[in-house]
Amino acid sequence: MVDECTPRLAQAQRRRDLEAELRDLSNQVAALGRSLAQERGRSLTEGGALRALELAVGGAQARVGGACRARDRACERLRQQQAGHSLWAELEAARAARAGAELRAQEAESRRQAREAELEQLRQAVTAAQHARRRAEQERDDMAARMPRPPSPT
Repeated sequence: MVDECTPRLAQAQRRRDLEAELRDLSNQVAALGRSLAQERGRSLTEGGALRALELAVGGAQARVGGACRARDRACERLRQQQAGHSLWAELEAARAARAGAELRAQEAESRRQAREAELEQLRQAVTAAQHARRRAEQERDDMAARMPRPPSPT
């Protein structure tokens, strides 16, 4: 009789261990789901920031174009009038404005690229979390399928 109880006790202990492991895996899946939701929210926020930087880059590029046109107009007036220190000063100011606008455009583009890289990393993290979640769910389902059914009480 003692020999019959030992396998049953071991089987019951194994069942409790598997149930505990299944609960632990379920908790991990739930935590991954919450983490995934947080990453999605962060991804949306980063996407908005990226769009704002793209707009800033576009504005800076437009200012560069305006500065170039102003410089060209100043050069043309200078050629037409063939004189004036004031025109030279205007030309130099236009050149300085163009250089400043180009520098701001480069900085804005660098920030946009950095945000874009961060956004891509977030996307990859979300994909990895989704994959881990699916894998954990599959492991949980596989374990539940392998778990022996309890004998009928009747």
